[in-house]
Order: sequence, then structure tokens, then C-alpha cells
Amino acid sequence: MRAAPLEPKLLMSASLPIPGTAALTPGAIIGGKYRIDGFLGAGGMGVVLSATHLELGAPVAIKIVRDELAQREEVVSQLLFEARAAARMRSAHIVRVLDVARLDSGAPYIVMEHLEGLDLAAVLAERGSLPATDVVGYLLQACEGLSEAHGLGIVHRDLKPENLFLANTPEGVVLKILDFGISKNLGTSVRSGSRSTLTKHGATIGSPFYMSPEQMRASPSLDARADVWSLGAILFELLTGHCPFEADSPALLCSKVMVDEPPSLRDFSRDAPEELDVIIHRCLQKEPEARFQSTAELASALRDFSATQRAALAELNAPEELAPARPHHFATTAGLVAISALLAFAGVAFWRLQGRSEWARWTGVSAATAETPRSAERQPVERARAPTPIPEPTAVAEPKAAPATLIATNSQPAPRPNPIAQPEPEPEPEPEPEPEPAFAAPRTPVVHDDAKPSLPPTAARDGVDSRYDL
Repeated sequence: MRAAPLEPKLLMSASLPIPGTAALTPGAIIGGKYRIDGFLGAGGMGVVLSATHLELGAPVAIKIVRDELAQREEVVSQLLFEARAAARMRSAHIVRVLDVARLDSGAPYIVMEHLEGLDLAAVLAERGSLPATDVVGYLLQACEGLSEAHGLGIVHRDLKPENLFLANTPEGVVLKILDFGISKNLGTSVRSGSRSTLTKHGATIGSPFYMSPEQMRASPSLDARADVWSLGAILFELLTGHCPFEADSPALLCSKVMVDEPPSLRDFSRDAPEELDVIIHRCLQKEPEARFQSTAELASALRDFSATQRAALAELNAPEELAPARPHHFATTAGLVAISALLAFAGVAFWRLQGRSEWARWTGVSAATAETPRSAERQPVERARAPTPIPEPTAVAEPKAAPATLIATNSQPAPRPNPIAQPEPEPEPEPEPEPEPAFAAPRTPVVHDDAKPSLPPTAARDGVDSRYDL
């Protein structure tokens, strides 16, 4: 998410309020290619002007050494060292150096990229203490830029809110580290020649509110851990609006830095994150060995804090994100209940249908069993009425014994009736002689003229045979 653009800090003036630079008025040409447009700011070494590259039409910023300091070789060397150091760095969080040259008076100047925005000192003055998430984001960007500088053997030594600039860029608000003017070379070949501590009219240049104890002692073993102290002091001030060590005089301030323990964030805000309090306390340790040993290590601790804060924020927002899902959950439960009720209703209906079918089947069997004797009595009679091929009158009386036989047979348990009606058998013209069943009643055979015994009527036999599958 992009931060809101910051209003540019541009102070335009018809004349520059710096002694010895009266000729550098708006519209003046420097080096034959830069036109002065206005005044941006002033420091212990010189002034910073806004200008335009005449050939490219691009805005630039020009840093010019004061005339009274331009005659001092150590000042000139320091400015050139700053230009060479910044030119070697490629980090997006280091201000870019475009050119370096000298005025006709011999005073050196540096041409840098023109930045629009505010430094952290101006932001702090306008808004007061800043949110922890914003401050951690700014410090992470500063750690990234300083890591490259420390990798090249360069210690800034003058980190303060005024030198951390929030620039408006197409990518959003980006922190830029300014003013490597009193940076220290730790043995690389950035420049040749001796180094000395810069002074402003004979006084030591620096920012005691953000200086480490070893820097105040002018220790020769000063290294990148001095910048770690400065970052801890800046972090404390951005969160509380106060410097960790404050006093009415430089001497008393130096005494507090050298002796007193750093205060706690909880002394200024009860809601201050405890993790940040631990990080700041470690940055402000008196001995360099007790601090974070590099800006990369400090950045890792700050990232861990950010991850913890994001996890806590996500946990707090979780109920609000899950709230819209409740109607869907209710609808799913209602659907399952409806399906269960429908299945239960279908099961009851099926059970009732099965009960009716069983009842109908058993009542049908009882009715069929009750009607079986009667139908068995009628069946031989109806079949006996069919014409027989035997002409003797006595053959008609023979079937009368069949009902008795059938009735006697039906006294046994009746088999389950066959629901399929059997077709009426046709009389056979000349039936084959078959043995009489063992249960048939004795009868007197009829003797015809051809002396052959007569057989029982086909209808009578077929009725019993077909009924019992004989």
C-alpha cells in the first residue's frame, strides 16, 4: 500500500541568505549547464540549491560549500569523499550523485537528484509521534541503504531525522539517506589522503542527541555499530516525540549518553509495543559488542516484529471476515435437515406400502384357500360336461366318483393356488391308456363289443393330473 504523498519542502528566495554566495541568485548559470532556481536548505558545510539542467531540462539539487570553508583542504576533501562514496552506491535508499565540479572561486559543488517530499524531522514536527508500523517501515528502508554503505566500508556518523528524507516517487514514498558529508572511510580505496574531523567554526560537527558513546570519545575504532546506535535513538524519537537522552547543555548531554541507562518506551506510552522497547534498548547499549552487530541484524529483528504485528492484526480481524459466511452455514444446515426429513418421510411411506402389500398378500391367500374346495368341486363337474368319445351310457356315471376322490384329496392341506388360470384341455380323440392313480375309487370296467376295457374320461383325469402335476 502506498503512503500518502508528502508536500515538498521548497523555500524559494530571490536572494540566497548565505554569506559569500551573493552571485548565486535565481537565474544564475553554474558550470555552463545548470540554472539556479531557488534555495532548498543550509547546513554546517554549505547550502543546497534547486536548479535545472539546461540540456536535459531535468530538475537537480546542487550542494555548494561555503566560501569561508572552501579554502580548507580538509573540507574540500570531505565533500569530494561524499560525492565518490554516494556515486558508488546503487541502493534506491541513497540519494544519487550526478556530477561534481568547482565554481570559478574554487569552491566545490555536488549535483544530486532533486527530491520532493519531507525529511523525518519535518514530519515529526507536523504530526508528532508516528505509528509503530510506519516507523518500522522507515527504519527498514534506512537499514537497507546503510547495509550497502557499510559493505563498502563507509560509516555515515551523522544519522538523524533531518538526513532521512521521505521522497515522493512513482513507486510511492521512498526513504533516502542524505549527507554523507562526515562519513568515515574504514580502509577502502574511496579516496586517498588523510581524514580529519570536520568542524564548524572550530566546533565539532555532529548531532550529540544521536551520537554513540564511542563517537563522543572520538574512538579510533569507530565502526558501523555507531550507526546502529543512531538508528536506535531515531526509532525512540519517532515513537515518543522525545530523544532518549536530553539535557540543557552539551556537556550534560554527553554525560547522560556515557553513563545513564536508556529510558523505556513504557515511560512515555503504556501501549508501546514491548518488542520495540527491547530492540531500542539493545541498540542503545554503551558497549558496541552488546548492540546489534550490523544493520542487517537490526533489520531482521524489525521484520520479526512486523510479522508478529501482522499476525495479531489478522487474528483480530478474523471474526469480521468470517461473519458473512454464517448465512451460508445456516443454509447448509437447513438443507441437511430438510433432506433428512424427506428421507424419513419416504421411509415411513415405503414401510406403510410394504405393510399393505403383506396384508393384501396374506388376505389373498386366505381367500384363495377358502375358495379352493368349492372351485375343486365345480372344476370336475364342468369338465365332465364336456363330450366324451365313449358312447356307452354307463360312461357318464363314471365321473361321479371323481368328486368324492377330489374331496377326499382336498381334505389334505391345500397347496398355494396358482394365480394363473390354466386353459381348458381339449379332449383327446384317442387317449393313451395310463395306469389308474392309487387313490382313485374302484370302478367296474365297461366291456365293449371289441372286449377292451374302457378308460376313465379324459376330463376327469386331466383335472386331477393337471392340478397335482401328475
